[in-house]
Amino acid sequence: MNRFAKFMRDYSVARFLIPLGVVLIAFGAVMFGIIAKQIGYKKVDSTISRIELYEEEHTEDDTHYDTTYTTYVKYTVDGKEYEAELGQYEGVKVGDKKTIIYNPKNPTEISEKVNIIVPIAIIAAGAVSLIGAIISIMRTRKKNKALRKQEEEWTYGR
Repeated sequence: MNRFAKFMRDYSVARFLIPLGVVLIAFGAVMFGIIAKQIGYKKVDSTISRIELYEEEHTEDDTHYDTTYTTYVKYTVDGKEYEAELGQYEGVKVGDKKTIIYNPKNPTEISEKVNIIVPIAIIAAGAVSLIGAIISIMRTRKKNKALRKQEEEWTYGR
């Protein structure tokens, strides 16, 4: 068996866990950056003011429809009323209340509050994946070393 094929066989778990860990850590870092950008944003209560059809998808058998709507909210900051797009949602109605956050320097820049635990959990899952890859590599090396030693014993009768 050539070395490349042996490597691919022996380190299959690590070949999966390393890219997974890197992707999870990168995604968590991007999310963390987005949340960090929102530091200093202030909370305000808003009301869904209008809903527009964003996308309607049909399944192949045309029995199920996935409809998504663009939701707009009205809110008041320092006595001035604003209306802005909140995002795509389903299952909301005009008049529903939502707590949003806004940029005090530009009140038209809004978002929903995102929990900081989510990116931390994603980064932690990526770290666990990388640790699992390292453990897998160490076990595989130990197993291969033991197999080489056993092969020597059988070959040379030691």
